[in-house]
Parts: sequence; C-alpha cells; structure tokens
Amino acid sequence: MGKRIIVTLDKHLKNRNKNQKEFAEDSGLREATVSHLINNKYDRIQLSNLLKVMETLEINDFNDILAIEHGKEDGK
Repeated sequence: MGKRIIVTLDKHLKNRNKNQKEFAEDSGLREATVSHLINNKYDRIQLSNLLKVMETLEINDFNDILAIEHGKEDGK
C-alpha cells in the first residue's frame, strides 16, 4: 500500500473563498506552481514555496497544510 504526502491548499482556499489566481498574487507564487500544489501534481516541493503558502495562510503548523494520503494496493 503506497502513501504520499499531499498539500491541502485547496481546502484552505475554499474556506477563504479565494481562487488560485488570487492566492498566487497574494503569495508571490506562479499560478502554475499554485495549480500543481492544489492538484498535488509534483514529485517534490521546494521548502521556500511551502513556507510562502504557510505565511500567506498564516499557518504555523505543517500538520495544518500537509496530510498523508493512503493509496490503494496494486492489482486490487
């Protein structure tokens, strides 16, 4: 069973009624970077980008922005 770390940015943006473009402007991140984070389409995350996300959302605990997703077993 595979596990992966996901960013829960989409949840935070919905709670704040913000869209990707607004968040990109607020955080200083590229829109493409924000899209990748929201859709969890990345192999690795730059810590500086994660820090920008956390600062913009005023989050101090990694547990509030990261989660572990449990995958399905292969072939089942």
